[in-house]
Amino acid sequence: MTQGIYERDEVIALAMLAALAGESIFLLGMPGVGKSLVARRLKLAFRGAKSFEYLMSRFSTPDEIFGPVSISKLKDEDTYERVVDGYLPTADVVFLDEIWKAGPAIQNSLLTALNERIFHNGNHDIRLPLKTIISASNELPAQGEGLEALWDRFLVRYIVKPIARHQAFLNLIIGHDEPCCIDDELLFDNADFGLLQRQVRDVFVPDTVRDIICGIRDVLGDTKLASRAMNTARVAPYVSDRRWRKVMGILRMSALLNGRNDVDPSDCLLLEHMLWDNDDQCSGVRRLVADKIAETLRRGLPQTVTTDDLAGHTLVSPVGGCLSPDGKHYVFEAGGEDVLIGIDDYNALNEQVRFATMTSENVLCISPTPAEFTVRVTRPGNIVLNTFTYQLKRETPLRVGTAQDMLDVVNAPANAVVRGMQAMVLDNIFLRGWDEYPELIQAFDMLRFTRETLRGKRR
Repeated sequence: MTQGIYERDEVIALAMLAALAGESIFLLGMPGVGKSLVARRLKLAFRGAKSFEYLMSRFSTPDEIFGPVSISKLKDEDTYERVVDGYLPTADVVFLDEIWKAGPAIQNSLLTALNERIFHNGNHDIRLPLKTIISASNELPAQGEGLEALWDRFLVRYIVKPIARHQAFLNLIIGHDEPCCIDDELLFDNADFGLLQRQVRDVFVPDTVRDIICGIRDVLGDTKLASRAMNTARVAPYVSDRRWRKVMGILRMSALLNGRNDVDPSDCLLLEHMLWDNDDQCSGVRRLVADKIAETLRRGLPQTVTTDDLAGHTLVSPVGGCLSPDGKHYVFEAGGEDVLIGIDDYNALNEQVRFATMTSENVLCISPTPAEFTVRVTRPGNIVLNTFTYQLKRETPLRVGTAQDMLDVVNAPANAVVRGMQAMVLDNIFLRGWDEYPELIQAFDMLRFTRETLRGKRR
């Protein structure tokens, strides 16, 4: 479906997901960014599908959308019915451009079509074959004009931006248009669609995903929490219970189409396209979703560092102060015995070779003339006698070494969680690449201990 078009993989995938879930999608973007192309490509995925497109204006009439009134029915049977063939009531995929310009009569009929998939035609109802309605505009619905109910019916919302990469842009303006050809065996028919609607009900929602959803809902329901979590003073988006139910349907369908029987945390990233009311909220919603995913997966990971976390690991550079039994000497072990060196003597050493002698009390004393030992320091925390290097003992009970080794040990569970999440994202056909979720990467970075948190949490 993305053959011959550029930087539209995600929006086409989301349109497909919405259609197979029986939901509708709204595309926000300036003219000429390919919004109508998405609808035309989506039609190609369904065998024998009919489509309907219309550019709304404030002068549009219901006849232009739902079909003209049948004169013969009105004359001969005194029945007010429309001739719907070729119009929205007989279409599988519908594209309505500039939808907010539609009048109240059109809006009311659209509400029923979107929510119930029914069109009232005269004295009987028509069950619509509609898979999805794709609406588009270069603006969001105006406040106070009664468009809230219609806006709420568009579950998936996506901002279509101009092509960003230079090479893709040049390919677009220089290359030749090619028809999109999809093998017939890949197409969905009505039987496939109905089967998916039945199978999706059996997709399991595990506790992890339930906790993520409830955590996000709790934040959005609290003005102060939402403002802090989304880093904005604006009003948080309102998500009704009906909308949450439909959101879960999208997550289940994502799992099903990815070949899974369970929803997983990667499906929750789709929430960024379903929880905002205006484009100013998008970045805040992305942060909130990422934070709640990371926060939920953090459970079970160690929150503090203990000596048991580091047992059995050889560490080679210092953490903590050098041990001084009397405040005048440092201690290191050589030949199975503790050796003392004066703190002032040690601080005077550097990489240049000096000389030293050993007293009967195992104190190493710096000598101004050649003596039994050459002594030097190559880095803080160690001492070299002749050719052997010894570590100064530390105040911690551990044989302490590099902070990086320590971090690797403590962060191993967190790293495993991050790798698991990364694999989920890469396997999910409806998502972008891992590197294209900076809020998620940042949220998972918070799972890991740093040198600073180790100093504060070690016990």
